[in-house]
Amino acid sequence: MRFLSGRGVKLTHIFLDDESPMVVPAASVTVRDAEGQTVYTGDATSSGDEWSVALPPQSEGVYTAEWQAGGQATDTTTFEVVGAFLFTLPEARRSDMDLADTARFPTAELRHYRDVVAAEFETITARSFVPRTARAVVEADGSRTLFLGFHDVSALVAVRGPSGAVDTADWLVESTGFVTAPTELREGDRYALTFRYGFAQAPEDVRRAGLLRLRSVLTAERSGIPDRATAFVAAEGGNFTLATPGRNGYETGIPEVDAVLKRYKYGIFYDVFGVAR
Repeated sequence: MRFLSGRGVKLTHIFLDDESPMVVPAASVTVRDAEGQTVYTGDATSSGDEWSVALPPQSEGVYTAEWQAGGQATDTTTFEVVGAFLFTLPEARRSDMDLADTARFPTAELRHYRDVVAAEFETITARSFVPRTARAVVEADGSRTLFLGFHDVSALVAVRGPSGAVDTADWLVESTGFVTAPTELREGDRYALTFRYGFAQAPEDVRRAGLLRLRSVLTAERSGIPDRATAFVAAEGGNFTLATPGRNGYETGIPEVDAVLKRYKYGIFYDVFGVAR
């Protein structure tokens, strides 16, 4: 689940015993950032089986929420705060007349599948099309350079080494994910680096591709084509071969979307290292 920086964060959770909701008299939640620091703790409120808590705006990054149900159960969920979204929900509604139906496609469902599409695009290209903040632990090899394994890195937020926090004023960061310290780093020492990466905003072609992919995911049942089909014969006549994910270079099975994503892949990283990250 993703939330926008500068906005409040509303977390919801249902305690399940396999498939059935649990009867829980009281619940609390503790939220920690990527470094394990507690940023919020308090009681949750209930509405039926669902428990919720409202947090103040949080900075970009990945967070862990530990939900406790009065000693009956402890569940852990994660969420992320990002600098922007691939597209807005009003844009999604306007992109297809079916998606404008809020009864058929509630806000929570659109929000969920927007996150699914964004994550899929990031997996396919090994890039983020929105601003994000991450933390990586890297082991030094005796040189001045550390490799984060992310693309489009824009800034270092913090670095912690064997002796604690490190002054990063003279550290250099490259968009390709290489970070250079002012002096050599002892081999075997581990450094935890928090950094910002991703596009400042989604490119227009990626945004349009995201809307196309969202519609295909949410309205797939309209096609009437079986999930495993690789070709079909139309009732009006004519044989058609489908663009099938995982075959002939297709990732999503939508040629226009796959063509856009292909343009944003770093070919050299795929050729030399395989799938980046």
